Amino acid sequence: MIAKACALSFVLVASSATAAPCYSDGDVVTLEGTATRQATHEADASAKPAWVLSLASPVCVLSAGTGQGARQQSTVSAVQIIDATPTENARIQLTGKLVTGNVSGYYAVPTAIWVLKERVLSRQ
Repeated sequence: MIAKACALSFVLVASSATAAPCYSDGDVVTLEGTATRQATHEADASAKPAWVLSLASPVCVLSAGTGQGARQQSTVSAVQIIDATPTENARIQLTGKLVTGNVSGYYAVPTAIWVLKERVLSRQ
């Protein structure tokens, strides 16, 4: 019984040691995926479409919680692209500042990236 408990605690420690880092609002990150354009759902014809990066693999994001200093952890599989027009139909890598919450006139997803640099990895 004690051997099983020790083995289980070793597995838990080993899995937490290899877990991906959790990014916070304001972190400079590099994310990889494919960009798609989302049409606006608003009646305003002058509203621009939003660009969203569908991530190659989900990332952990910490955002401000609703309680006293509590932070919420979530798994994010898409981020809104701010301040850039990405390459369509290509696997890309974006480096920029991670932002949580509604940051543009058109709110596509709750997490965004203010793009500093784009790198095309492959054309599809």
